Amino acid sequence: MAKSPKYTKGPVVKSGPTKGQNRSRNSDGKWRAKRSDSGKSRPSKESSGNGRKGCFLTTAACELRGLPDNCSELTILRRFRDDVLLASLGGRNLVEEYYSEAPRLIPLVVDSEERERVWNEIQATIEHIENSRNAEAIATYRAMFERLQSKVR
Repeated sequence: MAKSPKYTKGPVVKSGPTKGQNRSRNSDGKWRAKRSDSGKSRPSKESSGNGRKGCFLTTAACELRGLPDNCSELTILRRFRDDVLLASLGGRNLVEEYYSEAPRLIPLVVDSEERERVWNEIQATIEHIENSRNAEAIATYRAMFERLQSKVR
């Protein structure tokens, strides 16, 4: 069990989910430094550069099917993004890459040639998530994303 910051005399986290706890230690035993983005406001989870919310490609695919912004598909994928991807450095990098590239891919999702294929790939990703196969979910969505990217290069 972790000791209270009162007893460890280490630096205390001032905000966030670990507020009041000691910062963690590096592998060399030294206290971790304060995060460089500490105290800076973060963009809203609902905001994006293109006026769309959350998952650009999935949002476009859902809109084409007449589904609302709070449909189960978008809810599942947003929860996966927030709870799984954003919990790791690799996942955060993946999300960052996606948000920088995805807006220019939306016209491909609207294209009738891609519409059904993208929808099927989204459904396969969701099935993996629902069956706790996170690696497969990431691989499936990434493959779709990279295929679409290759069409605009």
